[in-house]
Amino acid sequence: MKKKWMAVIAVAAVAVVIALGVCGGMAIYQAEQQEIKRVQNLAGAVVTAYPETEAVFISAVMDQDFSAQASGGQVMSRYGYDENMMISGNYHKALYLYAAAMGLLVLALLAFECLVFFHAKKRREAQEAVILSMLDDCLSENFGFAGDESRLRQLDNPYFADSLVKLAHSLKLKTDRLSEERDNTKSMVTDISHQLKTPISAMRACFDMYLEADNGDEKNEFLNRSMIQMDKLAQLAAALVNISRLESKMIELSRSDIFLADILTGAVNTEYHKAAAKRIELAVGEFDDRKLYLDKKWTTEAIANIIDNGIKYSPAGSYIEIRVNKLFSFVRIEIEDQGIGIPKAERNKIFTRFFRGASEAVQAEEGSGVGLYLSRKIIEDQGGTVSVRSGKGGGSIFIVQIPL
Repeated sequence: MKKKWMAVIAVAAVAVVIALGVCGGMAIYQAEQQEIKRVQNLAGAVVTAYPETEAVFISAVMDQDFSAQASGGQVMSRYGYDENMMISGNYHKALYLYAAAMGLLVLALLAFECLVFFHAKKRREAQEAVILSMLDDCLSENFGFAGDESRLRQLDNPYFADSLVKLAHSLKLKTDRLSEERDNTKSMVTDISHQLKTPISAMRACFDMYLEADNGDEKNEFLNRSMIQMDKLAQLAAALVNISRLESKMIELSRSDIFLADILTGAVNTEYHKAAAKRIELAVGEFDDRKLYLDKKWTTEAIANIIDNGIKYSPAGSYIEIRVNKLFSFVRIEIEDQGIGIPKAERNKIFTRFFRGASEAVQAEEGSGVGLYLSRKIIEDQGGTVSVRSGKGGGSIFIVQIPL
């Protein structure tokens, strides 16, 4: 739009210059014609009155040296001729005509400039109104204008329109994230309340029975049950603390060169006593050890949580097999159990915070639903992935992929 008005003004300026030149030329042409008539009138009057002077007059007209100019100028100046041999009246008339034409054209140009100015001002006010309307929509979290082509075309500057669209998309993304975080916070508070409710209620019941017990054996029984619930409560609190620290970046993963065998050995040793209690065999297949760049403590805990999940939902006397395959750009760890399996509809949910399956077998086991979430969080924060699929003969295969 700015270039368009500049072109219009340039054309107008050229038109003014041309018009001034034409008007000035016409004024000079009229003055010259007036002088020619006057000289012709002079020649006719002199030759008519004195025919013998015709040769003298013609000789004077043809004289390129203007030898009689000085004396003629003295004579003619007494009758109104100026030094430029122009009748003053004609010269002034031409000058006035030229000045009048120039003045009219200048006024026309000023009028045109005023029209352009007021039009531009009106256009600018309209643009400001459109921009303010879009900004007000942003403040009201209404970002629909970003997809409204007809409304965006109201802006003359496409770069400015593009900037407003980018601003709207950025604010919408942040607004959606804040809304999601609020929903997650509400859900987390609800889930934590539910998770805490079970062990606290059990502890209260045990203490009530302890107080009503008639003998020492009964009291010891209820005290032991209370201690079990206290241990579960402590484990849940520790898991919640770890989640909070990881999500708020209070815990920084300290990565270093570490052999994969050390991680798997640490994870198996951590869960060995739980497996032994259910007579579940933990089998690690042979593999070529690899040096990886990981946080040893947290990666070991992530693998241990997956093994613990397999032990919890596998029958006594079964086995859990751990296989390692080196692929082009990452190491693939498969942890296969012979447990109850995971329904297809729940496979994308089991790695979310506090999720527990709806089956009776899952609900019968104690758990908080944070172990697999922590595993996913730890693995993904180090550039890896974790997923699950069904095993060939039932059970589940958890797949951990870690970049080399």
